[in-house]
Amino acid sequence: MVGRDFYLGGAGGAVVGGLQGYCLRSFVDTKYRIEALGDFGQPSVLAGLGGGITALALGLAGLQGKGPLRGETATGAATFYGVTALATAIWSLLFPVKKGEQTAAAPKAAAARPPVRVVKSEAKAAPKTAEKPQVRISRVGAEGAAETAKVAREEAQFM
Repeated sequence: MVGRDFYLGGAGGAVVGGLQGYCLRSFVDTKYRIEALGDFGQPSVLAGLGGGITALALGLAGLQGKGPLRGETATGAATFYGVTALATAIWSLLFPVKKGEQTAAAPKAAAARPPVRVVKSEAKAAPKTAEKPQVRISRVGAEGAAETAKVAREEAQFM
């Protein structure tokens, strides 16, 4: 029958299966997904179903004395890992995480906009060149300057 080693291995397998589902759901499901598979395309679902079914089958075969796993610790670890991995996969299927972690509180328009990227740069000033003083005369000033030039000519003629 099963002994203490079976349950010690089972505790370790349950911890690993639960952590796998939690970590994949928290960190990987929000970034990656196979869109063609819908909710089944989440990495936590794929790993949970694939790994869970395989480990559970190996563990149950080991309990019957068949298959590659014959020790109590390995059989317990595989069985409990399979059960918890399947449980987390079913949880992820029932309550999927949206890609990009869009929650109900976040407005969809804000999620659709690309993030603002702030870049700090130093404005380079153009090299200073020796400037010649420029004198500008407006049109009003130009008419006045023409009149003063005429007056100066006339004054010069009468002198």
